[in-house]
Amino acid sequence: MHNLPKNFVVCLLVALTSATVGVKTVRAELEIIVPAYFYPGGGGAGLWGQLNTAAGQVPLTAIMNPGNGPGLAVDSNYVLVVNSLRAAGGKVIGYVYTSYGARPIANVLADVDRYDMFYNVDGIFVDEMANTRPAQKLNYYKSIYDHVKAIDPLWEVMGNPGTTTIEQYLTWPTVDSFMVFEGFGSDYPAYSPSSWNFNYDSSQFVHLVHAETSTDLQTDLALAVTRNAGGIFVTGDVLPNPWDTLPTYWAAEVAAVAQINAFFLGGDFNENGSVGDSDLPRWSSAYGIVAGATHKPGDSDADADGDGDGRDFLTWQRQLGRAHFCYLLRLLQSRWSQNLGIRPGVYLLSFS
Repeated sequence: MHNLPKNFVVCLLVALTSATVGVKTVRAELEIIVPAYFYPGGGGAGLWGQLNTAAGQVPLTAIMNPGNGPGLAVDSNYVLVVNSLRAAGGKVIGYVYTSYGARPIANVLADVDRYDMFYNVDGIFVDEMANTRPAQKLNYYKSIYDHVKAIDPLWEVMGNPGTTTIEQYLTWPTVDSFMVFEGFGSDYPAYSPSSWNFNYDSSQFVHLVHAETSTDLQTDLALAVTRNAGGIFVTGDVLPNPWDTLPTYWAAEVAAVAQINAFFLGGDFNENGSVGDSDLPRWSSAYGIVAGATHKPGDSDADADGDGDGRDFLTWQRQLGRAHFCYLLRLLQSRWSQNLGIRPGVYLLSFS
């Protein structure tokens, strides 16, 4: 632990209930997911410029929303900022709304098609998503998903029920990722994810926190990690539209996420929380990928340079025997909850 930055909060152990929380995979890497509902002209151009700068430091996806959807014509200002952010290393997905499954599916698909025609996006953000079980709702969202993937299989589909939802929406599938918390900062400490969330990769879950103070920023980020959320955005902006600007502490948020990501174990190819011999088959099976490699199970890019080569093996060697601290905390949480029973609460661990 001697390499930890001074006074950096490494992780929060959140005891949600006395029930066991399963541990399948724990990623310490966070991506900032920004609802960029600010126009890129005038002052908005500066905000999009700040996104460009941040994309060079952390994984970042912006949700664009020209007019409650793509609008009816191309907006050159959006063309400029979308292309600029993607060139800086970020991603952009386009907003569509569904009125919880009541909006005519043809209108939703038409919006998806306009994003494809107008802008160079990386996927679609499906807002006002239903979270109920009837098959007609699942089929409705499956139709949107299939339509998006027919345009480009690599496009991401991010759904926003804004709260806990049922597992079938992920397994059919109807989305690649979920926004399962969208709410006040004052409500975030008590938020409890559905237990099934912990059976999937953290990159499939996003939390949005608004009306939050800067003093609670790092706590919220650490809570997101322990709650298996790979996407996060924290802002001090307030209703009726908490997504029309960036927070005053934006630079601090980007820096804090970058610090958390610095602890991500690139050599943990099978993502079991530690670096060991079991990671080598994953590395060797994907060795030689010269472009487009990612750090995912079955891939080999430990140093995040886009390929699989000997430098990734060197990263594995240097990290051999290390375990991610947040993973150990989550494992302890599971054991303590099962054997001792822990009252709900938050326990802060930090090192100086």
